[in-house]
This record gives sequence, C-alpha cells and structure tokens, in this order.
Amino acid sequence: MAEKSPIKLDKKDKLIMHQLEKNSRASYTAIGKAVGLSGETVEYRIDRIVKAGIITRMFAEPNLTRLGLKTYRIYFKIERIGEKEEEELIDYFEKHPHGQWFAEFEGEWDYTMRFTLENESQFKDEIGKIMLKFGKYIKAKSIAITVYQTYLPVTYFVEGERKAIFSTSPKEEKIIEIDKKDKAILHLLFDNARMKTVDIGKKIGLSADAVKYRINNLTQKGVINFYTVWFDRRLLGYNYYKVLLWLQHTSKEDEEKLLQYAIQHPNIVFINRVLGDWDFELDFDAKDPQELHKMVKELRNHFAGLIRDHSTLTILRDKVLNPF
Repeated sequence: MAEKSPIKLDKKDKLIMHQLEKNSRASYTAIGKAVGLSGETVEYRIDRIVKAGIITRMFAEPNLTRLGLKTYRIYFKIERIGEKEEEELIDYFEKHPHGQWFAEFEGEWDYTMRFTLENESQFKDEIGKIMLKFGKYIKAKSIAITVYQTYLPVTYFVEGERKAIFSTSPKEEKIIEIDKKDKAILHLLFDNARMKTVDIGKKIGLSADAVKYRINNLTQKGVINFYTVWFDRRLLGYNYYKVLLWLQHTSKEDEEKLLQYAIQHPNIVFINRVLGDWDFELDFDAKDPQELHKMVKELRNHFAGLIRDHSTLTILRDKVLNPF
C-alpha cells in the first residue's frame, strides 16, 4: 500500500473541521460565524478539503440501540488463499447488506467485519454463511458482541474536553419504531449528512417540509445522535491502530475509570466495550508505532491492576458500509 503524504492545514481549516465534527449538517453561515469567516469562504474551504481526500465522510450517526439493533464483529486470520479468492472475500464483505464496517489489519488478525443485526441468532446465521463460503481459507476466527461504543472527536484541531455520545448505548433504551420513509432518510443522511431536505424529498417522494419534520422527529427521539465527519488520518500525519484489551476481574467503578480515561485521551477516537475473547477495543491515532507504544505503555501503567494483556492491530484500510 502506497504511503500518503500529510497535507498542511491552516488554523481556519482546522477550526472548520472541528465545527464539522460537532455538526457536519450545520450551514456554511453557522460554521462561518463560529470560525470568523463568510459562509462562501467556508463552503470553498470545505470543498477543497473534501477534494484533497482529507474528509472521507460527513454522516449522521444513529443510536442503534434506539432502533433495536446491535453490532457484532468477526475477526479472522486467513491462510492458503489465492489473490483471486481473497478479492472475492473482500468483495463479499464490502457489499454485505448487514455490514457496517470492514477493515484489513497488520497483526494478529487479517480482517474484521462489523455487522448491524437485531440479535445473536442472526449473527450466528451470518457466521455460518461466512464459514460455508470461505471456511477453508480461515485459519482462526474470533467474535465480539458490542456492549456499547462511541466515536470521539480528534484533538489535533482544537484541544479541550471531549464528550462521548454512544451509538450503541451502555443502558437499556426504549426502542423507536420507524417506517420506510424514516429508514430511507437515515440511509441518505448516513451517506451524506449535508444532503438538502429538498433533494432527500425528491429521492423518497416527500416534500422538503415533510423531510425536515421527520429529521427533527428522529433527532428528538434520539434516533439520530449527531452529525459528524470521518477523516483520512494518514493525510493528517497519523496512522490508525486498534488496541485490544484483556481485563482482570473488574468492578463497575474500575470500568468507568477506564472509560473516562479513554474518553479524555487525546489520541483515542473510538471505544468499543465487547463480550468476547477480549474486553475493550480502543482505536488510536498515532504518528508512528513508537508513539503508539508510549501511549499504550502509559495506559497499562495507569491501570496496572486492571489491564491483563493487550494486542495491537494496524488498520491498513477500512470501509464504512451503510446499515440502512
């Protein structure tokens, strides 16, 4: 995989990207007021950053728990597979109708797939299909069921305290029933948070006002958590790593301390509490393996009586899939 060169951003660019992390559906005028630029200038700068490939997605982040959905992962190590067969495997996962995230690693595991499903029975069926189709190439596999997960804003734009908003909640929540029109809106906003209500309406057969009403309703009911962005961190001078943590027997207080540490850690951008062979997945941005090693060492020293072991995966490439 070819190395990508970091792209320089000025202070205003970083402020704009920070505002997009907070709300990628905000108007150009609103972003401009926050960063001291005109709406036209903000639009120009965002367009330039997108064309440079730094911003890869601007999307609505749903609360899957509200929709009665869970996320499940399968990690696998492959062997004795040809180039053609591996391309078929990748294509299978990248086009999977229940997929949400697919990644290739350097490390203990080669690939992972995150599914969005209603229950463990559906996940069992998906694993069966995978093993039937590709089992002869899979040397080892491991599964992880999400307890809760959250994205976090990066801190190399604007430093400060971060707040976690969970896309899969750590607590029970009332399930919200949505119809086909709501689902279609979520599908479009997941791919493009900045899509205009009039354009959404044309695609799904509703007026712009009806679309606006439905979006507000989905937000008020907690189905849409927030609107944010995802970056190609390699173009910002960072590599992307996943650290798997095995914990000792822990109390709720111990787990909460680890969670709050991770939320406020400037380089952790994703937290996933799981049931499986390990207990936590923490995604780090780091400039190189040495910087990551230092951060993980500090983490382990801080929680010396809590963290039993860890494993590091370098994320070589990944693809977000639309669960709607």
